[in-house]
Amino acid sequence: MPMYAGVCETNITPPLGVWMAGYAYRPTGCTLVHDELHARAAVFNDGHAAVAILALDLIALPRDLVERIREGIASEVGLEPEAVMLNCSHTHGGPNLGVYNAMGSRDPAYVDVLVRKLVGMTRQAAETMKPAVLAYGRAPVQIGINRRQTNGESKRTVIGHNFAGPVAPYVDVLSLSLPSGGTFGLLFSHACHGTTLGGDNLRITADYCGYAADHVREDGHAAITPLFLQGCSGNINPFRRGTYISAASNGRVVGEAARHAWRDASALYDDEPLSFEERTVEMPLRGPRPAEAIETEIAEWDGKLSAAKAAGDMGAILNAEGMLAYCRMEKELSESDRASHTMPFPIQVLSIGGARFIGLPAEVFVQYALDFDVQTDQPVFPLGCTNGALNYLPTAADYAYGGYEVEHAHRYYNSLMFAPECEQLVRQTVYEMIGVDKPDLTPYAV
Repeated sequence: MPMYAGVCETNITPPLGVWMAGYAYRPTGCTLVHDELHARAAVFNDGHAAVAILALDLIALPRDLVERIREGIASEVGLEPEAVMLNCSHTHGGPNLGVYNAMGSRDPAYVDVLVRKLVGMTRQAAETMKPAVLAYGRAPVQIGINRRQTNGESKRTVIGHNFAGPVAPYVDVLSLSLPSGGTFGLLFSHACHGTTLGGDNLRITADYCGYAADHVREDGHAAITPLFLQGCSGNINPFRRGTYISAASNGRVVGEAARHAWRDASALYDDEPLSFEERTVEMPLRGPRPAEAIETEIAEWDGKLSAAKAAGDMGAILNAEGMLAYCRMEKELSESDRASHTMPFPIQVLSIGGARFIGLPAEVFVQYALDFDVQTDQPVFPLGCTNGALNYLPTAADYAYGGYEVEHAHRYYNSLMFAPECEQLVRQTVYEMIGVDKPDLTPYAV
């Protein structure tokens, strides 16, 4: 059946002064705009169903904004909410939208404009659909490194360089072209944190993800709308970090690889109709600590907050307030009579021309993407930070090694940590949704 597709983009750069997200202890809101943030949409319709993928230069969306954006698109465009996929590039140089505590509040006026822009952009993409030929390609590329390094003497896991750790050293692309020729859209995915710039950066930036999209359009390709999609990058950081020169270099490398994959792409002739599905898994959480231990930590953070206020250190004030909020939430849970704690975890799959886009609302470890890739012979795009970000999603084996992603990061999400058994729940659900009949359920190794 014939495929139709439309693309559109809009500028979503926030105003100066908004609080940024991704790093704690930033002393002020953003002071300058280094490079602008964009949102881009691709809408597909084959007469059987319609779906949309939005690629956003943002760190992540909270659940309330996911619902607002989806409901707005459902109302204005007519798509089912579950047919709308919202993927964030996970740049740490964008605004805090309320996903993380300890990093300042979100700007309600900016959020209102953001929602209106995303809905309007998607509507325009839907209203400009044209016949489309889809092609899939892959090219090798690696700008990142597994960041879970084991310290030699202490045997503790720290954020560093693990040269033996897994990565996903490739970029996947889905190109949208007219039947007569001429590509007008390119969806490309790579798995690497948007953290070329560090916590000392107070300028708005799309990080390497924005540079990659810009590079796709260089040399006469300005008519192409490039949608960068963040993969499963929970334990992957850029190897080159710290400067905008490094961000631009990382982006050029990924963008050039995407262009190679696009040039070598093969047309998708799959007769499978467009489809979408979303299933919610109740994810078990690790239980809260005893109330006494939490009370001790609350007292410690109270002292740190008082000291930060006395020193006028706004970054330390925000961090202490966030950690206090987490500890008080944990204390309340520890005093409840609930035998167990769970969190709803929506998993989304869009099937477009036979390619499967897998949306997971977490900072997902790269092992999941590598596994999904080998379990099926169809193209798969496993995406983290999609339709929200609820926590980190490590493998079960990673818990024994501890480290930031396992032991501490959940505090910034104001949530208890996922339990190790979540790995199998997520894998089994994804296998069912992408049609893997006899999956290999061997646990991941570290």
